[in-house]
Amino acid sequence: MKKKWSVTVLCVLLLLTGCSLGNGSKKDSDISGRNGLQGETAVTKEADEQSGKNDTEGAITLNIDITDKHQTLESFGTSGCWWSQYVGGWENEYKDTGRSVRDEIAMLLFDREKGIGLSSYRYNIGAGSADSGKGTYSDPHRRAQSFETAPFQYNWNKDANAVWFMKRAAELGVKEVVMFCNSPLERLTINGTAQVTKGSKENILPENYDDFARYVMDVAEHFKKEGIPVKYISPINEPQWDWTEGQEGCHYEPAAIAKVYRAFLEELNNRPELKGVALSGPESGEWKGDAIAYTSALLNDTVLGGYFDTIDNHSYWSDTASKAAFKRWMDANHPEVKLRMSEWCEMVNGSDVTMASAFELARVLQEDLTVLDVVSWQNWVAVAPGGYHDGLIYVNEQKKALNPLKRLWGYGNYSRFIRPGYQRIGIKESSDIKELKPVAFTGVNEEGKEELVLVIINQAEDNKKLLLDIPGAVEYTGINVYETSDSHDLDKIESGRYDMGDTVEVSKQSITTIILSKDW
Repeated sequence: MKKKWSVTVLCVLLLLTGCSLGNGSKKDSDISGRNGLQGETAVTKEADEQSGKNDTEGAITLNIDITDKHQTLESFGTSGCWWSQYVGGWENEYKDTGRSVRDEIAMLLFDREKGIGLSSYRYNIGAGSADSGKGTYSDPHRRAQSFETAPFQYNWNKDANAVWFMKRAAELGVKEVVMFCNSPLERLTINGTAQVTKGSKENILPENYDDFARYVMDVAEHFKKEGIPVKYISPINEPQWDWTEGQEGCHYEPAAIAKVYRAFLEELNNRPELKGVALSGPESGEWKGDAIAYTSALLNDTVLGGYFDTIDNHSYWSDTASKAAFKRWMDANHPEVKLRMSEWCEMVNGSDVTMASAFELARVLQEDLTVLDVVSWQNWVAVAPGGYHDGLIYVNEQKKALNPLKRLWGYGNYSRFIRPGYQRIGIKESSDIKELKPVAFTGVNEEGKEELVLVIINQAEDNKKLLLDIPGAVEYTGINVYETSDSHDLDKIESGRYDMGDTVEVSKQSITTIILSKDW
């Protein structure tokens, strides 16, 4: 349709140009001549571009089924370990912007215009190793303060830098804060430290579970009253590991975690101020191995089994087969319980600022969305000093400087545009699209417009032309395309009218978000 209009407009413009040249003054004819040439060029360019969009030769067809509905997204997020307790104090100005470095980092993470618009933040409730100095830590930043000054007496000015980041995340639009523990308070542990004695299978006695729950609920209640949108409390982190050194941590056997969660649930039920807050867990470090044993300990417990409607685990060391096996087990035994992926980073030594690790993050994220049907996905540390493939932003602690990474922008291809409440829809599998690892969601944006969000990972050395086949869809008439690649950082590279049947080109070596909207 647009191509036919372009030809008509071209003819009219040529006629008008001819009239001006024949009847007008020299000045008028000069202006008309220039305008006629510009109009012809613009129309021809538009026709050429539209012709290219309608040229389907060599295009890969993506069959998107809007009736094939899957999970509804709750959040994309990150955690405040092990950086917020020092970066949160960086008040030096960032590049003459009038903003501090810490605020620049917060905006890159949580602002939807300047950054990637994360909607969830995990805040670590520390065990107090930074106060006592006990234990074996290779990095002092892996210690954490507690708020206690004496049993159940608090100084809420402690952990100020990390608290600043949590509050700033809420100010920038985060609606979901998860408060999680790596270890119980040191004073409640068996050995008096936030690390496990080698050979031991526990570091907290059952008689201290209630006090552990009381402390954590006191912290959550305090910050909820201050306006922090606390939604989840997670008392246990990766219970299968030994945690004898390196960071705060606590080992639990599967039978023990049910007792811990019972104590937390009882305390939570006695806190009307925490209405709407839920427990999450068991935070297994992987989807294989003991993951089913730890998940079963909660879901098969006579008290807890009817409580949990979501389960949180981590995606470390988990291949596609192990994720698929876990999902089959959940579907067979607990089909009503949704899955959340609450921690992952690429476990590779050495700094990486390239698209390589951005592709890996996107691959795992897409796999978790499509194989596990997770409703939430949480990157591990948002900020890191380098030397590992973990941060979304690298920082220089000595200079108090920052470097946003391709991992940040690649993650943003999902988090900025697939918003809480959007629902995943199916894409028919074929050999042509398998390598592109597509994922599609539909939802209504802040302007009340229905839109379809499609994210494509193209690691090939050539551009790909896509034909979007969406039977039964609303008549999408607008398109916006955002690209992360060697030359783009989540930049908008296309915006305009879209006609159903147009092709869309995806650049080589890129992560690309295509947004089709109902109104243009």
